[in-house]
Amino acid sequence: MTDRTRSTGQPLLSIRNLRKSYGDNEVLRGVSLDLHRGETVAILGASGSGKSTMLRCVNYLERPDGGSITLGGELLGCELSSRGLRMLGEGKISRQRQKTGMVFQSFNLFPHWTVLRNVIDAPIHVRGLDKGKARELGLRLLSRVGLEDRADSYPKHLSGGQQQRVSIARALAMEPELLLFDEPTSALDPANVGEVTSVMKQLADEGSTMMVVTHEVGFARAAASRVVVVANGSIVEDGHTEQVLQAPRSPITESFLENTLHR
Repeated sequence: MTDRTRSTGQPLLSIRNLRKSYGDNEVLRGVSLDLHRGETVAILGASGSGKSTMLRCVNYLERPDGGSITLGGELLGCELSSRGLRMLGEGKISRQRQKTGMVFQSFNLFPHWTVLRNVIDAPIHVRGLDKGKARELGLRLLSRVGLEDRADSYPKHLSGGQQQRVSIARALAMEPELLLFDEPTSALDPANVGEVTSVMKQLADEGSTMMVVTHEVGFARAAASRVVVVANGSIVEDGHTEQVLQAPRSPITESFLENTLHR
């Protein structure tokens, strides 16, 4: 397990009293969480607990119903006006979203584009990066995830683990302040899980700031500096990885870990 500990000072990400409902189903019930630069936080919890919804609210793929999210000192999704808080339009939210890199369960690669083009299209068209520099960046990132020899391949010729590593490279290409992973190994065959979690552990060891919704307790133990456990839309435990996994304070955490480890 990494020996990195929580940084002091101003958090990079600050979530306060976050609420989200779908009809009568209250999915997030006043969640508050801070994340400092260089931390890797593993978000654990049973299916339907609200952990993925929390992640999607951070980059405004879902609009929260209440509370606030601040990233790098900037309030996300809304701004102060003379009449109080007002929601931002999609254009401004899209600009803010560039501060985060999201890796999903499904790989979401364009099948008719090469691996390299999948990685560098956004830096060229969103960041305005010169094509030559974008290519250099893309090849460097593919090397970082162990796929430098597959730059000219198409996604259909890659394994699931390789495609997910391309997705990680694509997220890194936007040079985000915060990386978000939503169950990045759940769609993979067991044989491919290790190659993806190995890349993620490398990123954690290099000091990337990451929120990882995962069912892989092994990854949390190996790479996360903190573990947060979510149940019924609330955080029931938040602490150093070793403490949460070895001596959980919440009976909900204890039950979840027992069920997960003996599945």
